[in-house]
Amino acid sequence: MADSWVNSAERIGADLHVELAGSGSRRAALIRALRSAVQDGRLAPGTRLPPYRSLAADLGLARNTVADAYAELVAEGWLTARQGSGTRVAPRAEPVRPARVPKKVPRRAAAPAHNLMQGQPDAGSFPRGAWLSAARRALNAAPNEAFGPGDPQGRIELRRALAGYLARVRGVRTTPDRIVVCSGFAHALRLLYGGQVLRGPLAVESYGLGFHRSLLAAAGVRTVPVGLDEQGARVAELAERPELKGVRAVLLTPAHQFPTGG
Repeated sequence: MADSWVNSAERIGADLHVELAGSGSRRAALIRALRSAVQDGRLAPGTRLPPYRSLAADLGLARNTVADAYAELVAEGWLTARQGSGTRVAPRAEPVRPARVPKKVPRRAAAPAHNLMQGQPDAGSFPRGAWLSAARRALNAAPNEAFGPGDPQGRIELRRALAGYLARVRGVRTTPDRIVVCSGFAHALRLLYGGQVLRGPLAVESYGLGFHRSLLAAAGVRTVPVGLDEQGARVAELAERPELKGVRAVLLTPAHQFPTGG
């Protein structure tokens, strides 16, 4: 029941993969295919099958052929059928267990009462209701082309909203045409340096996120360290240290400096 919220193993629509192979009638082939799917675990106990009309249309079969196949498997005990609940895989129809017995999984240690590790936000405070309401409004108002490939820079509506947010909250004045929406900070780094939009050398914080530096190293970018103090990176060093005179850009930790928090 722990994974029932996903709904993928509980119900299937037209995406039921069935291969009608072998000799004999189409009805017999369908019975074999469904029985095999139950036996090897592809159709888990409790999974609801598509209505026979839908499956018949998808497979190009007569409705009576699929209805008879369902009825046969119900009679054999592979499926169950109940008014209002549809046709489901019978609870006792379990998949064949592997021949080799897996090793015992080591017991996990009890979770600490207070986890102070970075990257562990309070997931319980996520605004589910507001997020769902906003998602519904956006889906209802979105034009048809919003569900296609779209602009590589990102939707213009999002870039307009970001331009206003950056000016209001971050003090950055920009226009939507100068914003590129990325899937994350690492994606942005790959675009900038993997695509050679910017070239090294690049100043980086003496202590920062290691995977950022590894991405730059993979792109062949030379990095030069910048010192830190209680307020984060000491950007004044860019004008003071000779080895930093030729840098084209500075890589700072998004939000608060990692790991000092400055």
